[in-house]
Amino acid sequence: MAHPVEQWDDALLQQMPRGRAWPRDADANLPKYVRGFAKRLQELELSADQLLLEMRPETTVQLLPEWEAYLGLPECNITNQSFEQRRAAVVEKYHRKGGLQTWMIEQIAAALGFTVKVYEQWPHHVLRDVNFPIYPASARFILRVDVLGIPEDRFTVLDNVLTPLRGNAALILECVLNRLKIAGFYYDFNYEV
Repeated sequence: MAHPVEQWDDALLQQMPRGRAWPRDADANLPKYVRGFAKRLQELELSADQLLLEMRPETTVQLLPEWEAYLGLPECNITNQSFEQRRAAVVEKYHRKGGLQTWMIEQIAAALGFTVKVYEQWPHHVLRDVNFPIYPASARFILRVDVLGIPEDRFTVLDNVLTPLRGNAALILECVLNRLKIAGFYYDFNYEV
């Protein structure tokens, strides 16, 4: 936390030599000169405090474009993302670890602000229970992603015909997951209304 100008002023005046050539009266030139430095030192200390916040993607504000460039974001060139969405993408990619199990895909989606459930679909064979769903053999390479809630994309009957049926939020999720998918696998996205 930055020190006030008065504390910087006192600290700088204490470093000055003593004597008649160095008057310390409030209207003398030396205290005015030192006060100018004190203001600049306080601004410098405030800037250093802000820099501490900019070191982590969770708290960055001014250096968000630099974080995005460092991490290669935006991955999908989706426009009109809010500041919170951009920072969430930076935080998610910065903390991303390897692995593409279903629970890991759910964690990636949660870091982007989505609630999803991922299911693997296994083909049916004679050793399975009678109640097991019958999927064709081609479904083995498709992961079903049920999106339980899409933030901010609520369309109503009052929307005009120019309103797209699909907003940017779904595009962000699909793009990130499609870039991370396992070779030979596909995603089937199902959106809950």
